[in-house]
Amino acid sequence: MLTLIYDTVRRYGLSSEQAARLWDCAQPGEPPAGWVQRLWRSLLVVAALLLGAGLIFWIAAQWPEQTRSFKLHVLQAAVALPVLVAALVARVRVPALLLATLALGGLLAFVGQTYQTGADAWQLFATWAALALVWVLVVRSDGLWALWLVIAGAALALWGSMYSLWGVLHGVNLLQVYGREVLPWLVLWLLPLALPRLGPVALEQNRISRTVGAALALAAWTGHGMHAVLRSDFLLVVYLGTALLVALVLWQARRRHDMAVLGLGLLAANVLWLSGIGRWLFDGLEASGSGGFLLMTLLMAASVGGSVHWLYQQQKRGDA
Repeated sequence: MLTLIYDTVRRYGLSSEQAARLWDCAQPGEPPAGWVQRLWRSLLVVAALLLGAGLIFWIAAQWPEQTRSFKLHVLQAAVALPVLVAALVARVRVPALLLATLALGGLLAFVGQTYQTGADAWQLFATWAALALVWVLVVRSDGLWALWLVIAGAALALWGSMYSLWGVLHGVNLLQVYGREVLPWLVLWLLPLALPRLGPVALEQNRISRTVGAALALAAWTGHGMHAVLRSDFLLVVYLGTALLVALVLWQARRRHDMAVLGLGLLAANVLWLSGIGRWLFDGLEASGSGGFLLMTLLMAASVGGSVHWLYQQQKRGDA
């Protein structure tokens, strides 16, 4: 730090007053407050993620050398012991329940794989989310809520793909299918926003879950919208997805509490509307050849450049 400050002063020829101000802003001699506690919490979370991932990979390997009873007991212990530790030791409650949540998914996958329950993949994730919701509500952790949203999003995505296939095979109106797929993702966006207002189970800070929920909804709306554009016969789905994207972007621009989500919203909007323009340009107008590609390149550059400029202005207003 000292070398960096010295090189900066020498390179830009700063005066003694400017150098003193730079030194005061850097504060090289004062570590951040509570950095030890934050470091230990981060290490515990990483350890829980690694243990949970290792357990899931172990299940995926089929454990050919172990008996079925041994596998089931190990998985049950992997869920029960972290829950017990979380109940007794408040300091490690969040990492322990994070491990228990991952182990619960492994247990459900093992049961479904071994005993052939006949459940679909989306039912596994839905059951996983329903069971884990108990301690997620009790502990009120932003990170646990984010993980729960990922699990619920996986269940919703698998259910949506299965429902689409069922609709195609049985001649159901695909507009209804897409509507049932697009609208539920609105819940994953709005739920984290409502977490600070849930009374006894409210969160004080919902930054991670808010970002994850918005990212999942944006990914779903963009994917369904692009699929509808490629089919070119369900434009109402494109309009619905675009309206939801615009609502999210305007909400984020008004609140200015998460520039990452605002950036993701702009990216999704660009992908969706440029996909529609490209389909209209090359199919509707038959603008093939270098002229069509040049026009599309100019539109992409203008759209992305305008989005970046607008995002930069929003960030400047938020910092002001």
